[in-house]
Amino acid sequence: MSDFKIISPDVLKSSMMNNMEMVKQLVALFLTQGKVDFETLENAVSEKNYLEIASKAHHIKPTMEYIGASNLRIQFQDLEQKARNKASIEEIEEAFAILKRDFNTAMLELETYSTSLAEA
Repeated sequence: MSDFKIISPDVLKSSMMNNMEMVKQLVALFLTQGKVDFETLENAVSEKNYLEIASKAHHIKPTMEYIGASNLRIQFQDLEQKARNKASIEEIEEAFAILKRDFNTAMLELETYSTSLAEA
């Protein structure tokens, strides 16, 4: 399981009390809803809407802990703070670009993990 660089299946299982049915449901939910939520965040960044950036980053942030992506949670928190503090849009866009790359990696890892759960 050390193939994962961002998510942690062990943390994911632990946060779902090792209930593999709940793990499967959470992963499936996040693969669909997480993408939708992230898209709304991306739209907020492109619209330079500070309030919406902070709100969406705040909304997504806790889920990162459930999937064992603590560093990603910190990135969402950083983006939220930048928006709340009205940092330059360039600074926000730069932070978002890194966040987007890591979020997409996490989604790929979740898809891989989901496939392994389905095969188990």
